[in-house]
Amino acid sequence: MNALVVPLEHASGKPAAEVGGKAANLAQLTLHGFPVPEGVVLTTAAFERAFLARSVRSVLDASGPAAWGEDELELRFRGLSRVLHDATLPPDVEHALDAAFDRLSSPSSPLVARSSGTLEDSAMTSFSGMLTSVPGVTSRGELGRAVRDCWLSAYSPRAVLYMREHGIPHDDFAVAVLVQRMVVAELAGLAFGRDPANRYASAVVVEAIRGVGEDIVSGEATPERYVFSVEDSRVSAVPSGARSGAASVSAPVVLKDGEVARLAAWVLEAEALLGGAQDMEWARAGGRFYVLQSRPLVFSDCQDKLFPQIAEETVAIRGIGVSPSVGSGCVRVLDRPGEKSGGHGVRHGEVAVLARLTNDLAVRLRDAAAVVADEGGATSHGANILREFGIPCVISTGSATRVLSDGDLVTVDGFRGAVYRGDLSMRPVKVAESPPTDMDVYVSVLVPERATVVAQLADGVSSLRNDYFLLQSGVHPARMVRDGQSRVLEDTIARGIGRTAALFVGKPVWYKTMDAPTDEFRRLVGGDDEPIERNPLLGWRGIGRELEEPDVLELELRAVRRALEDGCTRVGVKLPFIRFVAEYRAVLSHVERLGMLPHEDVAVGVSIETPAAAALLEDFLDEGADFVSVGVSDLAMCVLALDRESHKVADLFDPAHPAVVEVLAGIAETARAGGVYSCVCGESARDPLLLPLLVRAGFDAIGVSPSYFAGVKQEISRIENRVA
Repeated sequence: MNALVVPLEHASGKPAAEVGGKAANLAQLTLHGFPVPEGVVLTTAAFERAFLARSVRSVLDASGPAAWGEDELELRFRGLSRVLHDATLPPDVEHALDAAFDRLSSPSSPLVARSSGTLEDSAMTSFSGMLTSVPGVTSRGELGRAVRDCWLSAYSPRAVLYMREHGIPHDDFAVAVLVQRMVVAELAGLAFGRDPANRYASAVVVEAIRGVGEDIVSGEATPERYVFSVEDSRVSAVPSGARSGAASVSAPVVLKDGEVARLAAWVLEAEALLGGAQDMEWARAGGRFYVLQSRPLVFSDCQDKLFPQIAEETVAIRGIGVSPSVGSGCVRVLDRPGEKSGGHGVRHGEVAVLARLTNDLAVRLRDAAAVVADEGGATSHGANILREFGIPCVISTGSATRVLSDGDLVTVDGFRGAVYRGDLSMRPVKVAESPPTDMDVYVSVLVPERATVVAQLADGVSSLRNDYFLLQSGVHPARMVRDGQSRVLEDTIARGIGRTAALFVGKPVWYKTMDAPTDEFRRLVGGDDEPIERNPLLGWRGIGRELEEPDVLELELRAVRRALEDGCTRVGVKLPFIRFVAEYRAVLSHVERLGMLPHEDVAVGVSIETPAAAALLEDFLDEGADFVSVGVSDLAMCVLALDRESHKVADLFDPAHPAVVEVLAGIAETARAGGVYSCVCGESARDPLLLPLLVRAGFDAIGVSPSYFAGVKQEISRIENRVA
């Protein structure tokens, strides 16, 4: 071998500037006994020698890629490709290629040439999917062409755009080439040392498909997904978004629990060795597992968290969240299933919706407010790039290109993997003049400061939602209680109630106690013990759950008491997803035990979201319920027996269905007869077909998100004028 070629096992300790980040990491793993396929590294010196040729330099010109426009990038790249493939390499580079081929070639095993960029696989830049790999090399000539393709990928439009986004001068970048014996995989995939949507969760995510891993990393395939709990070594198979709502259908078994545990152990060992959570590519051939790559997981500093309670909002579609950030905007569908992806049509602030997220497309979506895809895995290169850029992304939805349409206003939660109807973002709300109405219009409040503009016009707060206060740390509230941090949560909630009451002074503020389903809690640190339920929306949630976890309930009630002691007035407690009258009585006992008089010091109301609670509303009123709130989305789901998150039946979800309207009318009539204030809440309540019926039914108020306050207020005014 000559000076331009280094055996992989000898590349450990050499700088990435010489062997590239990919090879440097694999060399360390090789030395520590990881099963890495045999290989050699053609160093960056060979790259630099090849690009010294006058014909090559003439294509690059003095200005270089930094000055090339996007339209020019493709033309320059094609010209450079023709010149480099026609150019004769320096003799020492040719000798290096021969040495690499002679060392590794075998009649029974093809080779693979893999780019190893100097800044690739670093803690700040992954270059995920930006550079080229060429499999199936069987001759010296093929190896020469493959190496040239690897070098050329440094000048591909996607790589140039990626470097621009990160502010990397192109002259600072070079490409080594790692040549290895190729693993002909029967199974392949990736293992992430952290949930890509939540770096703080104590879990390893493993994704796998049959065949080679290229279909995962390219975003072409939706893999099987497994979560390994580091705390208790439990393995859970996670349905993809395409199967959400159909948990009774068993996913094809690709990996056994023991195999998932082995891969998890490797990625955690690599983390200890290389420093930082790892993104590890693996393959299985002949029953044996191999490590093909390991690089640091890169997270953006932009991590806006949003915790909209599903019972409160309308979920358009679910998938897998791959970035812990949130974005809102109007939908732009880039392609339909079976069509080739576009990408240039996305305007700044739009939500891009596409069949699959490719590497090339990911770097062109840096101006998107968010990205949603039908297919793909959380470990794909495209998802990695968007997470680096801080762009919210939900993949593996199964049907986003069919469910969402151009112009739809949506919020994409890359932490939870949910796409909600409407704008639930934390950006400031603009509200125009609103006409007077007989029906009160309340708002639901997630972040108090965001409600400043509407506070002067709204009639009250239908839901002060505690998810922002309780869950913003990313740690399970019960875990915080066990760790002695109850006071931290109590202080946060008390301050939130105080800030909201100060904005809505003299108006009702209904604090809604905790109501996140178990699948929501599992995403939090300390959520590993949450039960896996077939349908969490009908499972262990709402006030029934809190009564089984009285420490958390009393923490919230103490925060309410402190807000009252600090001078807040007209504060009420709303009990979500209440099923039984006994639950209401039990909550009153907790309120009294904490030194407050129900109905006098604090109003205690009920949120009616099941037909049973609607049928027994008189019994709740007899127990003294101070107000009645109706969660229209959950009530419609329960009346129609339709899981609105299941893509199989979501199209049938109809809050204006006659059966739902009949139940709603009965609730309004019962509340009116009992002299109790009634409010319909949630985004389904503003359905254009349902809203006139709610006004006519005689509900006292409607509660909507601040973004919709002005529009709903104006529409109610028009409806009331027509009725008059």
